[in-house]
Amino acid sequence: MASGGLAELSQGAEAKIYKTIFLGIPAVVKLRISKPYRHPDYDRVFKHRRTLTEAKVMTYLRSLGVRAPSVLYIDPDAGLIVMEYVDGCRLSECLSEMPEERVAEIALDIGRQASIMHVNSVYHGDLTLANALLSFKNEVYIIDFGLSGYSRDVEEYAIDVHLLDRSVELLYPELRNAFMDGFWKGYSINASTSFVEKLKDKVRDVRLRGRYIEERLRRRVSKDRYV
Repeated sequence: MASGGLAELSQGAEAKIYKTIFLGIPAVVKLRISKPYRHPDYDRVFKHRRTLTEAKVMTYLRSLGVRAPSVLYIDPDAGLIVMEYVDGCRLSECLSEMPEERVAEIALDIGRQASIMHVNSVYHGDLTLANALLSFKNEVYIIDFGLSGYSRDVEEYAIDVHLLDRSVELLYPELRNAFMDGFWKGYSINASTSFVEKLKDKVRDVRLRGRYIEERLRRRVSKDRYV
């Protein structure tokens, strides 16, 4: 598959991430990890479906104008995706180095892309600054769609916004107002006023139920929920 060897970039609870050369171009390999507590048959079905969903979501969103890494190769049985390598920095690491005006511009772009996802019935599932990347070409990418799925439940979209808001609040509280103002301006580009207001109401509700939402997200991961 790869011609340049594998260099491990990170390991999370569900997958290992490597950098490699695939068909002559820099690429990222995401390999889902088998869990000993899962029955082997269920583990196989889970990895297959979750991998397939992630690849489908990324490809679908790219066709709509969302900057997600392009999928180069997929082996659902192995729980493996090879995708475009985007050279840049995670916003969780570099947002504070930017002037407030640039922060607002980046937030507007994330809001625009998030609204494209949501109005097309896709939620990210883990939309945080760590999963937003500013490429060295100054383009904002959304990455890691491992918990993404399809839903028309506005609460799923509200959880995306809540997670993003909380990540800004925790990492860069001084930038939160500028960031979220820019986010909602960008979100309104593709979403109707009525939809935005409904979502804002739901985000406020989710924030009030913060402990419940965090527990729900933990259950989503621990029980390997998939679409």
